[in-house]
Amino acid sequence: MRVNLLRPARDNTARAAVGDSVFEDLGLELLCGAMADGDPVVLEAVRAVLAAPETDPGVIRYRHAVLADCRAHPAAVREFYRIATEATEVKRWTVGPAHHADGKLLLARQPLLELITSLRQLSAHCDRHGRAFRSPGFGDLLATVAAELDDSYLDSIETQLAAMDFEHGIHLGAGLGAGNTIANVVLHEPIRRRRFGLDRRTGHAFRVIEEPEAEFDPVMQLRGRALAGIADVVNDAADHVQDFFRRLRDELAFYLGCLTLYDRLTGAGLPVCLPTPHPAGTPRLRCTGLRDVALCLTAGRPGSGDPGPGPASGRSLLVGNDIDASGRSLIVVTGANSGGKSTLLRGIGVAQLMMQAGMFVVADGFEADLCDGMFTHFVADEDRTMSHGKLVDELARMSHIVDRLRPNSLLLCNESFSSTSERDATRIAEPLVESLVANGIRVVFVTHLYEFAHRRYSSGQSTDLFLRAGHQPDGTRTFRFGPGPPEPTSHAADVFRRILGRMPGEIAHLASP
Repeated sequence: MRVNLLRPARDNTARAAVGDSVFEDLGLELLCGAMADGDPVVLEAVRAVLAAPETDPGVIRYRHAVLADCRAHPAAVREFYRIATEATEVKRWTVGPAHHADGKLLLARQPLLELITSLRQLSAHCDRHGRAFRSPGFGDLLATVAAELDDSYLDSIETQLAAMDFEHGIHLGAGLGAGNTIANVVLHEPIRRRRFGLDRRTGHAFRVIEEPEAEFDPVMQLRGRALAGIADVVNDAADHVQDFFRRLRDELAFYLGCLTLYDRLTGAGLPVCLPTPHPAGTPRLRCTGLRDVALCLTAGRPGSGDPGPGPASGRSLLVGNDIDASGRSLIVVTGANSGGKSTLLRGIGVAQLMMQAGMFVVADGFEADLCDGMFTHFVADEDRTMSHGKLVDELARMSHIVDRLRPNSLLLCNESFSSTSERDATRIAEPLVESLVANGIRVVFVTHLYEFAHRRYSSGQSTDLFLRAGHQPDGTRTFRFGPGPPEPTSHAADVFRRILGRMPGEIAHLASP
């Protein structure tokens, strides 16, 4: 039986590639943990979906419809999940080849009987709530259950399983193969005795005068072979049913994680919207009120006074950013330290992945074209083995990424090549970015390299968008970003004043001790 809650039937579109460091750089483990809320099945399901972004807008809209059903009927969906989870937990016992076929069959029958009970529960639940669901995904599931799990079919399975106790003996036929070996074993309908003990069998019978040991008894060998074949069939049937419930559980787990996240974000007063996906090929990014979901999950409620884990986190959480980068292949983000540049970068990347997973995003509005791959190149700690320097590590990681990039990929760079001098970093970054953009790669480049940013800005490329972190005249960060040329300062003076309480030039007037 099929489960098509994540994708329409017969959809074979390829998934986007995801770089090795994307989850760590974008803080996605925090997002997955919040969605799971302690449920390991949900955690693995969410990880799997986020790690395989969809590249077809139709599939994303398909998931949006299923998610809408889940939001409209959360209790019914959780009951589906409970039934599927209990079915996957039905214990399956196995025995070694030395065990008798009777035991193998007994151990195969009992789990299948329990799974039939779960199928009845599923069928009854579909009958009660089926009309409430509107999405094609749930519609396909309900149609499958109605067509394949009607009461008469389940009754017939239970009848056949009950007959496999062979209370009145086993009725089978067989022939001789090469070398007088047993061949063509056929199991017949079990014989039922008539009242008064009279047997319904007709024909001839024989008696074995000298009864050999059971393992050498040809009749027992024939019986054992037949029962072993039946046990294999019953086991295969149980595998099929349990695999169906496992797929149902895992696909529902993703949507339950979405519901948990939705409740947490909206309960904190954060904006949530279903994004609009566009086909890959033409760069498009337009959003209003975009926030970094990982930061939203670590900071307190807006207005609660909890600043969160970082210097910019609490206040930047309150600020959503508007971006219009339609038709732009390169976004260069510059500005003061602790101005929210990395937060904005993560917000863009996480929103893109959430959109391509079929989820909502934390924004007032979000639309973008789908990328065929997402990769991150963030500044990293120095190699602790001291086998090479940071620049070598940066270049090695970038080389690995470039080998995997393909047209319509998205590359997020956070302070790349900051481990060397600005002039050398510019000589590396300038031709690299030019080549990437020329080959159809979308790049978001957060940098403090003024020389690189200024030269790129001065070239007047129509494909470029330059965003600059805002600040007040006294250096106070606004955490808002708007179009603007790069500035030749990182605002070290206002940082100096905030920490020491005076401007650098005022140090000379301090009294000697």
